[in-house]
Amino acid sequence: MQVYANRHGLEPAVLLALALMAGLLVYDKMIIVSFVVIFTVLLYFLSDGHRVPAEDRAILFKLALGALLLRVLFIVATLAFDNPFLTADGITYGRIGNDIAQTWHSGGSYIINKNNFGYYYFNAFIYYITGYYPDVVRLINSIIAIGAALNLYFVSLRLSGPTAARYTFILTAFFPSFIVWSALNLKEGLCIFLLTFIVKKVLEVMQKFQFRNLMAIALALMPLVSLRFYLGILLGIVIALSFIVTATNFKWNKRLIYTLLLVIVAGLTLNQMGYGFLGSDYVASQNLETIAEQHNAGAIGDSAYSDGVSFNSVPNALKYIPVGLFYFAFGPLPWQSGGLLKIISLPEMFMLYVLYLFVAPGICSLWKKKRGECLFLIILIASFTAIYALGGSNMGGIYRVRFQVLSLLFVFISHGMLGPKHNGLDRLSERIKLGSGDT
Repeated sequence: MQVYANRHGLEPAVLLALALMAGLLVYDKMIIVSFVVIFTVLLYFLSDGHRVPAEDRAILFKLALGALLLRVLFIVATLAFDNPFLTADGITYGRIGNDIAQTWHSGGSYIINKNNFGYYYFNAFIYYITGYYPDVVRLINSIIAIGAALNLYFVSLRLSGPTAARYTFILTAFFPSFIVWSALNLKEGLCIFLLTFIVKKVLEVMQKFQFRNLMAIALALMPLVSLRFYLGILLGIVIALSFIVTATNFKWNKRLIYTLLLVIVAGLTLNQMGYGFLGSDYVASQNLETIAEQHNAGAIGDSAYSDGVSFNSVPNALKYIPVGLFYFAFGPLPWQSGGLLKIISLPEMFMLYVLYLFVAPGICSLWKKKRGECLFLIILIASFTAIYALGGSNMGGIYRVRFQVLSLLFVFISHGMLGPKHNGLDRLSERIKLGSGDT
């Protein structure tokens, strides 16, 4: 075990050395190899890959490699055959990203006049270094998805222990829709990584308040706001305002001080991004009517499931919430299997229906052991779910953003799968570890 641990500790250094060698031997497309390896090393440390317990390193390495291989195979398949997954969004990100990169090369500047401008510049940064190779962005996104799974592994490890943490990693890395969305030129993988990174850091702050984690939250919140501004604003507000009731490891006087610091940091971060202190300018501009407008604007195409909704009063909005929640959690339904999206999503949805059975047991069990952390995740999941249930009206859009909620829900599901006496799953986990070569 010690020999393996020492060898594993050298892996980042070896990867970095390979990247530097590739950089010295740059010839034509070798710069792509150098960039991808350096990016992988950076992501490895950001997602705390170097902190994986020794007994889990072999199995997690193989699982991560398998999850990445699946995404690479998907990329290859979409290149070899007609690509039904090629979306207008992905094409636009690539085209504008290349325009920005070319402008930078010529010494000019390129301004995106949109709230969600971040992913255009993400594409541009990659193209500026590697040249215009859109599939490199897809490969980078695939690697980012593994980093998101690692983030949730550590969240689950902190709350539930090693067995549940492995299940969380597997559910995240191998969830079918996440494989698809993270292997395309779309922002989903990067959003999930930043979301899970921030949640991981918040839980660390709840355990031990450190300013470096506070700064990490602020630094991750800024790119998240630039990718999906409403997601970043909602996350910042929930973190700042829920800490007072969820950080139960601290006494009330410290909790008040730490909450004030979080409010200041999150508030200034959102203000710096142009949305007012703690997103107050944006929040003030929203009401039930604007939510209804956004809802009805999205109800287009074959995958629309509700249109003409009126939220002109609170009772009307409350009446719609059960409908919105139902479609958000269970759609597309089996009898709605028209169109490619609905057909290919059916197996995943049946699997999801089974996984939902473990949510309540997981919450009940975790509530007894980690009440504050459990409450924080519940508040976050409930907030996201309520907003998407009200504003969502198109199954294609819901299918993409739903994983923001599911990724956090996997922490509860994984714990619920253990059962009161682990139901033999610990023994299965041990057999998996033995099969991976651990001793």
